[in-house]
Amino acid sequence: MAITILEAMKLPTLKDFELIAGYRGLDREIQRASILDYEYEKSLSDKPIQTYFEKEDFVISSLIYAKDDPSLILESVKGLVSDGVSGLAVKNIYYDVLPDEVIRYANKMDFPIFMFDKRGSYYEDIVTEIYDKNKEKNNLRYQESKIGILLKEDMDKSSVKNMAKDFNISFKENVFSICLKPKKYIDESSLSNIINSLNRELGVSHSAYRYHGCIFIIYTFEDNHKEKKGAEFETLVGLMMNSLFLDLNDYYIGISNFHKYIDELNFVLKQSMYAMRVASIEEENIKYYYEIGIYKLLMPFYSESYMVSFNTEIVGEIKKYDQKYGTDLLKTAVEYVKSNGNIKETAKIVNLHENSVRYRINRIKEILNKTNSEFEFYEELSIGIKLYLIYQNI
Repeated sequence: MAITILEAMKLPTLKDFELIAGYRGLDREIQRASILDYEYEKSLSDKPIQTYFEKEDFVISSLIYAKDDPSLILESVKGLVSDGVSGLAVKNIYYDVLPDEVIRYANKMDFPIFMFDKRGSYYEDIVTEIYDKNKEKNNLRYQESKIGILLKEDMDKSSVKNMAKDFNISFKENVFSICLKPKKYIDESSLSNIINSLNRELGVSHSAYRYHGCIFIIYTFEDNHKEKKGAEFETLVGLMMNSLFLDLNDYYIGISNFHKYIDELNFVLKQSMYAMRVASIEEENIKYYYEIGIYKLLMPFYSESYMVSFNTEIVGEIKKYDQKYGTDLLKTAVEYVKSNGNIKETAKIVNLHENSVRYRINRIKEILNKTNSEFEFYEELSIGIKLYLIYQNI
């Protein structure tokens, strides 16, 4: 997938371009930048105009071919549209404004046209920068697809190790990862810029990658045959995170366990992603994998049909009751589980008297036909609600 015109407008050589027409076409993709010189001058008008440029070219021109005849501009723009060109940038050497009929046609066809100053960007810089940005974007997408394979496919240790070295030949043997999910939406281009900045700041044996709106940072170290746990590991994590330029309060953060072997990178990535998702569910800033409890079992299998069915048996029945009687039992059940079955804490969160909360929990027991076993009731309700929270946050 190539960059869009909107993404290209953020590049240094294009940031001062003025959009004068075709504002509804900014989502068009640019495969490459090409230069329009004399292709549309009158002496070449007998050639088929559809053969000059490739589909999704971004064309740059001074309109030198039309310097003495403005009527040629409309015909050339029609030719560019016919070619499937993404847009046109005009350097204001011969024209400071374009004819009204050109603007009207470009707006009608959602064909973006820009003007830029003759004292500004050079053609070669524009061509090079668009090429480099496309190369970078395609590389990020390639890496993203490899992250997806590690997260979703069952792989033997040898394959995982080979893929790890394909990511970064300088990866060491010991490894852990951090997964960060922005609390507010970050567009793809800005996220890519963050990834690139991180990789410039991280050491050669560490790397950052993008995956479905999130950031994975993989940290690797020399093999000392010693597993780091508890305070020692948290100190290492704190040291690594404090070195980042990011405001970590803007992210939900999941941290994997420390692994002694790089051939466990697939488990490392899964653990940090699961921990991040639990941080998001519980609205906490940071969560370690070893803290997420039963979610360790639920996260890998939440999409399995038997898990979906179990959630329906528990949460589905509570929802049906709420819809039929206009109650709010599901909200109470969610907070009850989040509070680890603590009635007093639940009452504070839902702003009800403790007896009202007890009444609602007893009503849920009756709905689920679990009045005979307090332990069985809470166990099943907890799993059902946690599956529900996963579905709400995926």
